[in-house]
Amino acid sequence: YLGLPPIPPDLKPITSYLQRAHDTRTQDPVISYWCAYYAAQVGIGLRVVSSPNRTFLASLLTTLENVRSTVGPSDAIIVESASSAYVENFALRVFSSADNEDRCGTATRKTAKKFLAAATFFEVLNVFEDRGPWEAHKEKVRYAKWRAADISKALREGRQPS
Repeated sequence: YLGLPPIPPDLKPITSYLQRAHDTRTQDPVISYWCAYYAAQVGIGLRVVSSPNRTFLASLLTTLENVRSTVGPSDAIIVESASSAYVENFALRVFSSADNEDRCGTATRKTAKKFLAAATFFEVLNVFEDRGPWEAHKEKVRYAKWRAADISKALREGRQPS
């Protein structure tokens, strides 16, 4: 993802954030930046100090700086309250899109993926000092993950998700 070397097994918990950073890199570089930033924060917090892990995290930090310079001066990166609101609004748009498809009875595997993506974007809110947005959407994360699993299970079983 993002031109980085393969993710070491010890850093597997950051894979979903890097995947979302990679997926949004051209569509929305600001979201890509915050996903990669959160991945770096989580990766450093894992305290896995082997050489491959350090090398990978160093590459990730270099990539972060490159993304930041590509985006340029933006309140959505520099000002924490604006950044938090930006990520929150993006996560809400993805969640709403998935939820609308689900409630219309047109849920597909893509809907399940949207729910998982929304959950990941909501989790990125943990990167900000202000815990309010994360606390406000914690239940949405649980719901999104549950719906994604439920939709996937229904499709595997050959039935329409309910």
